[in-house]
Amino acid sequence: MGNLRCPVCKKELLENNLGLHCAKGHSFDRASQGYVNLTLGSKQRKSGDDKSMIAARSLFLSQGYYLPLREEIISCLQRISFQSALDMGCGEGYYTHAFSNQFPDSQWTGVDLSIDAIKFAAKQSAKVRYLVANISDLPIQDHSVDLVINIFAPIFTAEIDRILSVGGYALFVLPGENHLLELKKQLYPEVHLNPMPLSTIDGFETVFIQDVDFSFDVKSRADLLALFHMTPYAHRSPKESIVRVETLDTLHIRASFRILCVSKY
Repeated sequence: MGNLRCPVCKKELLENNLGLHCAKGHSFDRASQGYVNLTLGSKQRKSGDDKSMIAARSLFLSQGYYLPLREEIISCLQRISFQSALDMGCGEGYYTHAFSNQFPDSQWTGVDLSIDAIKFAAKQSAKVRYLVANISDLPIQDHSVDLVINIFAPIFTAEIDRILSVGGYALFVLPGENHLLELKKQLYPEVHLNPMPLSTIDGFETVFIQDVDFSFDVKSRADLLALFHMTPYAHRSPKESIVRVETLDTLHIRASFRILCVSKY
């Protein structure tokens, strides 16, 4: 899928055996794992997804707790038509890998700022083109993607609008009001529901909304700690609350999500 643009000069990026290059001579080597880093020297920063967070998320997701969500996203994707797809903030590729297997005739690209996450993702699948880049300034040509997927990542509406083809789709997965409520009750003396998830995106037409709610029993202390460490609560909770969670062997938890699909005018 030749729809990349150079992060330096914005010219088309071409592929060769070693990596990517543009007509002005800017080049980016392909790592041994298969991904390409398109961040620029001083602009490369350490993302929040370090090795420990990636390991926690990988452990938790591998146990199948969020499989109902993944299957519902796939069901939603079967309702729309696309050839080229971009997972915006793909992390370690849990969802991207499943989507590329389910839709093998489509061309898949995963982008994340975390080198550690992209390294992990690229080792899992050679079907997906993985790039290290900032999702607020994507190395993607204008109007060259049929589908943008954003699962729990920051939403940069203008950038999505820029890369999405006319009639293309953007699919967002957002936390619902009750998402992980039971975990929050273990962490905070006063618990507030999450904000109501979006039902519209400015500049786009809402195609459909699918709310997904399910519950599960965490099977082990290790799984519970993995869930905790893959959430923002790991950085926002008082020490005594963290100690309390670390003593739990199981917890019944509600998961609540909204899948919002919009289309470009």
